[in-house]
Amino acid sequence: MINKNHGKLSAAAIFSDNMVLQHGKPVPFWGTGGAEGSSVFIIWKTASDTVKKETTVRGAEWSLMLPPLSAGVSGEIIIKNEADEIRFTNVITGDVWFAGGQSNMEMELVNCKNGQAELASCANLNIRFYQVVKRAIVDDDYLREETESCWKVCAPDTAAMLSAAAFFFAQKINAEIKIPIGIINCSWGGTSISAWMSEQQLNKTTAGRRFIDDYAQKIGNKTDMQYNAEMEDYFEQWQKWDERIRIRREKEPDVSWEVLNRECGECPWPQPAGRTSPYCPANLHTARIKRTAPFAIKGFIYYQGEEDDLRAVDYREMMYYLIEQWRNDWNDNSLPFLFVQLPMFASRQEAESGNPQRHWCLIRENQYLASLDIANTGLAVIIDCGEFDNIHPFDKQTVGFRLALQALKKVYGADINADAPVFSWAEEKGSALHLHFDNAQSGLEFRGDIAKSFEVAGDQGEYYPARAEIKDGSVIVSSDMALSPKRARYAWVKYGPTPLYAKNGLAAMPFRTNRNEPIDC
Repeated sequence: MINKNHGKLSAAAIFSDNMVLQHGKPVPFWGTGGAEGSSVFIIWKTASDTVKKETTVRGAEWSLMLPPLSAGVSGEIIIKNEADEIRFTNVITGDVWFAGGQSNMEMELVNCKNGQAELASCANLNIRFYQVVKRAIVDDDYLREETESCWKVCAPDTAAMLSAAAFFFAQKINAEIKIPIGIINCSWGGTSISAWMSEQQLNKTTAGRRFIDDYAQKIGNKTDMQYNAEMEDYFEQWQKWDERIRIRREKEPDVSWEVLNRECGECPWPQPAGRTSPYCPANLHTARIKRTAPFAIKGFIYYQGEEDDLRAVDYREMMYYLIEQWRNDWNDNSLPFLFVQLPMFASRQEAESGNPQRHWCLIRENQYLASLDIANTGLAVIIDCGEFDNIHPFDKQTVGFRLALQALKKVYGADINADAPVFSWAEEKGSALHLHFDNAQSGLEFRGDIAKSFEVAGDQGEYYPARAEIKDGSVIVSSDMALSPKRARYAWVKYGPTPLYAKNGLAAMPFRTNRNEPIDC
């Protein structure tokens, strides 16, 4: 193979050996090089067919579309002009999914639950992935790393750092649909939703402008040199913390994060603010999204929200603008967007404070409402997957599986139950409320202790723990402390029990019957 940057002709870095090309829709290619007005040819060559397209260089750049390709075909891509030729081998056609978000999408396969065993058995020629360069600004170091980036076939020696959630998603889809699956891996721990949109998009909304203004205030008059010095100090602290964690885990590989946080201290956070930080609004959109789009994809999977819990009231609106942004970047306003509702989580410090916060409750609610508002979306409910004192729960198998259920039903048209039971309406009957649910065709059941999971209240005033029973497909709740209940809520805490399930194994979505009451209720 001639290197993709050999000579004057080059293709965008995301094109390489082993890549997956999206089937069933036009496939864009783009790059640079060649004399003004000269021709560039792209050839898709398989054992049984050859497709050839031509384009013209304009302003040192070229682009063209291959026609829709069939799925499950292997071949090579040849890009050539009169002087240079680039070949990409072992290319296959299938479905490509873009995986974005923050640390729970980023968590690596090797580090998830049973990670070593999962990695050892992950080999699959029909699952491939591309890691977008993990840098916040496009500079010489970025370009060097990008030149070295490439698609990889999923195998124990390649996939250790692949998103675990994305891997399990791809594994399930590949097993069910029987076509190759590609993953574009593009997430970054600790990032706000604002990092993944352009400044222009953020400025369309009051909420987005607040993100920009608040971060600018954090930076103040700090120079880039000052920021770099602060980051050196921060990284030194982080390395010491990480070494303490490593040593403790060597003694006890299965030690919980509750113990690690208590004995080793919590991870130093947040990082210093700076204009070149990955947490600066719009930076990752420039450095990562725009370096990837419009590579043809089937859709998006997304897991984020933890970093924006204190902006919960804005999250529904921000999701709308994020999805609009990414669909525009890919020139397709109908691309499926599947995302994850936040699970249970509370730090030990929060739990011991006696003043539990409910911002995550509102984030979850707004994630659900966004999924109702925005066409071609799906929400994977994982409320039962949280861990106490660990904001990064290790069970990414369930996350990937439930995202895959969303895709199988809403993208691939499978006749399956994919959605969590969701509260529909409440009926007052004497001293009890009868709660009715959608997506509960298989029936409802309790798994584990229901104490403290349901609460009821009158027209006004505080909530009280409620008794709960399942009858005729509904949940009946009541309490001696609220003899005429008017309102109810379930799992309306940052961390707590989640015993309500559909009999098909999907956990019920947390809810409150009155969405207009103040968040601190």
